[in-house]
Amino acid sequence: MGHNVAKYLTKSDFKIVTNLDHRSKKSFDTAKSLNIEILELNEFVNRSNIIISIIPPSAAYETAKIISDYSKKLSKPITYIDANAISPKSTLLIENEFYNSSFKSSKYIDGSIIGGPPNKSYKPRLYVSGKYAKEVLHLKSLAFDIINLGNVTQLASSIKMCYASLTKGTSALLLSLILLADKLEVLNYLSEELEYSQKDTFDKIINSFPSISNKSDRWIGEMEEIASTYVDKELNPGVFDNASYIYRLLSKDKKRFSKLIEENF
Repeated sequence: MGHNVAKYLTKSDFKIVTNLDHRSKKSFDTAKSLNIEILELNEFVNRSNIIISIIPPSAAYETAKIISDYSKKLSKPITYIDANAISPKSTLLIENEFYNSSFKSSKYIDGSIIGGPPNKSYKPRLYVSGKYAKEVLHLKSLAFDIINLGNVTQLASSIKMCYASLTKGTSALLLSLILLADKLEVLNYLSEELEYSQKDTFDKIINSFPSISNKSDRWIGEMEEIASTYVDKELNPGVFDNASYIYRLLSKDKKRFSKLIEENF
């Protein structure tokens, strides 16, 4: 998602720089292929007008803290959009730490990207919220449309938790039944039945699931954020506790699951 957003912001004439500390060689190669300038962290903060954080949710708090510490160290006010899949509670904790740590006049905006990565014919929506949300509406571009949810900080994260409950939560349920059917030795029969009576579900498995195993490790934390949101609102998180377990299981044996799909669907 981050690379594609950067690519289409560049196509919309925004100047993009990034920091890739502790990232993979693939991330470096992709950034270079897009002519995105890779900077040391202090230079990255110093040269950025707006920083959009698009990383796994497990790293959201630490990353915001590091960025805000550099902001104070460099006496550089920053506008920071946390566009990660985090709970409303998490974004409020990050916002509080951000204002405690960053240079004066810095601005925190809660954000969430809903939809797939942008491409030539499609762009997702970036939801933003908080008292400074209206100041980033000019980022509407080929990368995403922008929806301002108003002055209440956590609303962008709230809609993300609800939406991902449907999308990645439903996928986790389907993954569970595929793994169960395999253990019960009826997966081939289940596949035939789904193709006959649940064609939309069958097509979703065919079209989307081969790539899910490669994403599964990044979705574990997101399911945990969703589960904590349900708990905070006094709802049972059980299905999402199971979802994080399923994605963790999948991430440990990606080739086996891909083979199950290939052989049975």
